[in-house]
Amino acid sequence: MTREKIMTQLFEFSSPTYYKWTKQDKRKIFDLLNYAFTNNELEEFIKTGKIDKIEELGNKTYLFDSSMKFYKTAKHISNFKVAKNLLLLLENNYKQNNNSVIIEKIAESIYKSDKELFEYFENDKNIEVVTSMKLALLNLIQKQDIFVLEYISKNRKEIEKNSLKKSAKYLNKIDFFYSNNFHRI
Repeated sequence: MTREKIMTQLFEFSSPTYYKWTKQDKRKIFDLLNYAFTNNELEEFIKTGKIDKIEELGNKTYLFDSSMKFYKTAKHISNFKVAKNLLLLLENNYKQNNNSVIIEKIAESIYKSDKELFEYFENDKNIEVVTSMKLALLNLIQKQDIFVLEYISKNRKEIEKNSLKKSAKYLNKIDFFYSNNFHRI
């Protein structure tokens, strides 16, 4: 389909109007459309009412933001090290289950992983703290959309890296509160 035909269908006007708007009036909307979209993308929009490339960008932003929120919440529930180990646990679990997220397997891994997940809590005094933290982390995982957990499993390093960038400007008091309290117990 030609650009003229696409524009006449998109704006629902005639060819002479298209030429008048582009040549005489030089309307900026056509500069924007030419800059941002290919003919194929505009044809896709005319046929389906959406453009897959834009849909994917929106989904990636949602998944990334949700993943960052998950990681930050995990840090608040526990501490930085436990949250980082949790992301690694999710990634390993994802790979072990043929690139799929299975909540039951994740729960199993969390309950079996005292040393891997909770490196700081080695003595028996902390069993109650570790158990309540496991429950809180599992509850957090169960509240997540499966697509968010998949995204986290696939992009663990990126999430950790971006988390460090954002938190480098200002440290949260609550991060110190949780980690200091759990070391004292």
